Amino acid sequence: MSKVSATPDQDTKTPFYLSDKNQNKPVGHLVLDNDTLVLEFQDEYPTIRIKQAEANLVDIVDDSSISVESPDNPGTHIRFYLPNDGKGRFIVYAIREWTGIDGTEPRARRKRAFLTRFESSGAKLAALWQLALPYILFGTTFLLHTFITDSASEVEYYDTGWQQLALSPVVAIHYVILLIPAIAILFYNRAWGLLAMFQMSLLLVLLVVGCSFLSDSWQFLPVPENPLSLPGYWLVFVPYVVLLLLPSFYYIVVLKRL
Repeated sequence: MSKVSATPDQDTKTPFYLSDKNQNKPVGHLVLDNDTLVLEFQDEYPTIRIKQAEANLVDIVDDSSISVESPDNPGTHIRFYLPNDGKGRFIVYAIREWTGIDGTEPRARRKRAFLTRFESSGAKLAALWQLALPYILFGTTFLLHTFITDSASEVEYYDTGWQQLALSPVVAIHYVILLIPAIAILFYNRAWGLLAMFQMSLLLVLLVVGCSFLSDSWQFLPVPENPLSLPGYWLVFVPYVVLLLLPSFYYIVVLKRL
């Protein structure tokens, strides 16, 4: 009786052939019996039994065939073709797991990569928003400057500060930190990009907070012409910090759903 949990019918032995063409008459049948791979032939050829400890004798050729080195004749390899339908593929996957190579075989790596993908338009919009944020703020200040001619000192300083910062090293740091995980989210749907984007957003906020302790000459900000109700640095960066960090919490929500 087969013990393979991956096959559709555990009580049916799987036929094997010596060719992938004209699979009308099987040469024998294959079954996984606990920790033993059993290859039973229709003719006088002796049955091949391979223990799991000897799994190195089995090579996965493709989705419907395996190659077995005879335990009695080292160096002699026999290629067995399984039914070229879904049942054959199920058996090959079961044998791959039985051999213990499922974690290193290329298809397994692709399978894990597929399982670490996510489907969330909201996460992609959040990543796109974070990348565009410096220029969204720049556009906002440009509109303020265009349509509000008589503005308070704070608005005027915010306007001037962000128009300068949009082309400053601060924006360059923004993209260096966020660009790689954002690409992983936008184009490859990688779940690791969600956590990385959250961590990088938090790091960027911490950098901004840390820079507030530097002298004014290192903050790339203009000197205010009139007294301000808030420190000029935070007047400019509070909108940036809030609008950058809040959307990043949505990445954690998406990760919780996976």
